[in-house]
Amino acid sequence: MENFNLTEDQSNALIYFQEITQIDSNEIGIQCLSMHNWDVQRAVDTVLTPNSDLPSTPEIVQNEQRIPPVTSVTARYMPNYALQLFRTPLSFLYTFYLKLQPFLPWRIIRAAFSFFRSIIWTQPRPYPGPDPRPDPRPDPGPDPTNEIENFRTYFNNKYGRKHPTFYQGKLSQALRDVQREVRLLFIYIHDKKSTLCDRFCHEVLCGDAIQVTVGDNLFWSTSRDTQEGAEASRLLTANFYPCLGIIAHYGSQQTIQFKLDRYADCDQCLAKIIDAVENANPTLQYNRERRTISNSRDRLLEEQNAAYLDSVRIDQEKAEQRQREENERRKLEEEEQKKLQEFADFRDRLKQSLPSEPSSTENDIIQVSIRLPDNEPIKRRFQRTDSAKLLFEFAWTNVNVPNQFELLWGYPRKRYQYEQLGDEIIGDLMKGNTETCFLEQIDEDR
Repeated sequence: MENFNLTEDQSNALIYFQEITQIDSNEIGIQCLSMHNWDVQRAVDTVLTPNSDLPSTPEIVQNEQRIPPVTSVTARYMPNYALQLFRTPLSFLYTFYLKLQPFLPWRIIRAAFSFFRSIIWTQPRPYPGPDPRPDPRPDPGPDPTNEIENFRTYFNNKYGRKHPTFYQGKLSQALRDVQREVRLLFIYIHDKKSTLCDRFCHEVLCGDAIQVTVGDNLFWSTSRDTQEGAEASRLLTANFYPCLGIIAHYGSQQTIQFKLDRYADCDQCLAKIIDAVENANPTLQYNRERRTISNSRDRLLEEQNAAYLDSVRIDQEKAEQRQREENERRKLEEEEQKKLQEFADFRDRLKQSLPSEPSSTENDIIQVSIRLPDNEPIKRRFQRTDSAKLLFEFAWTNVNVPNQFELLWGYPRKRYQYEQLGDEIIGDLMKGNTETCFLEQIDEDR
C-alpha cells in the first residue's frame, strides 16, 4: 500500500472492498473507492448493482505492483470461501435494505424499542429513599413576600414602629394598587451595611413629618439584598443608598416624580419630598378626572346596555306572546276544522242511514216542517212510529243546520234536545197530521 501513498484507514477500506467484491486489482479498487470518496458501502453497492459502470483500466495508477495481503488486517474478516457461499443472498439483502431504508419509520421503531426496553430492562433503585439524582429544575429562590416581611420585622426591631406603614406585598402589586386607587407610591431601598441609611431612618423615616407627608399614599420598602430590592433598584436606577423614590401614574404611563440619590441633611431632604408631593398633585388630579370621566362613561355604557337588554327582553316577550297567540289561534282553527270535518262525516253517515221518506198515500204519517233561522224551511213525512230522534237526524242532513240545536213545537211550545230524547216516538209527541217545528241554535259554551 505504501507504493500508492495510502493511509491506514484507506488500506483497510481497500482490503475490505476486495474481500467483498472479489476484485483483485488494487488499481480498480482504488479508483472505485476514490469515485465514492472512500465510502466502502457506496462503492460495494455500485459494484454489486447490475449494469454498473466500473473502471476497466488503471489509468490513474502508475505502478502495477501487486500488494501482498496484510494478514494482521485481514484476519478479522470472513474467509473467502464463506464470502463466496453467501455473496449472492447477502448482496440481495443489502440492496433491498438500501432501497427500503428511506421508507422505514425509524422514529416509531425507536420509540417502540425504547418502550419495550424500559419494561424489560428496568433496573431497580439501589436503595430505598429519596432519589439521589439532582433536581434538574432551577431553584426558585426565597419567597419575595417572606423577604419583605422579614425586612419589616428587621426595621421594627432596629428603628422602632414609629414610621409610615409599610405595604405588605410585592412591588408589582403596589404599583397596580396605586394606579387603580389614584395614589402616590413611596419606594425606599435600604442598605443594612450603610451608616448613612441608619441616619436616614432615624432622622427622616421615624419622624412625624414624613408620616404626615405620606398621608393616605402607599409606602413600600425593602432591602437592596432581596429580589424585590434588586427589582426596585432597577426601576429607580439606584446607585447610592439610602434611595427614596416617589412613583406616580400619568394616565397609564408610570413616571418617577422624585428620587433621592444622596442624603445629606434631614430638613433639606424633607423639603424636597414635600415639594415633590405638591408637584405630583396635578398629576393625581388629572388621574382622578380621567377616572371620573371613565367611570361616568362606563356607567352610561352600562345604562345603555341595560336599556338595550331590557328592550331586547321586551321585544322577545312580545314576540313570544305573539307566537303563543298565533299557536293558540292555529290550534283553535285546527280544532274547529276537525270538528267541521267530523260533523261533515257525521252528516254523510246520517244521509246513508236515514230511512226513505214514506209516500203521502200511506197511513199514520205526519207532515213535519222545520223552520230554519235564516233559510227556507225543510219538510219531510215521517211515520208516527218513527223515533223522535229521527227529526234531529233529518235536520242534520241539511248543510244549513248547525251541529248543536234544539227543536220547539206544540202549544205551549216545548223545547226538545237530541240528548234528552229517549225511546219516544213521533206519534207520542205530535198529535196532528201536520206539525211545524222551530230550530234554534245552541251556543257551544252552554
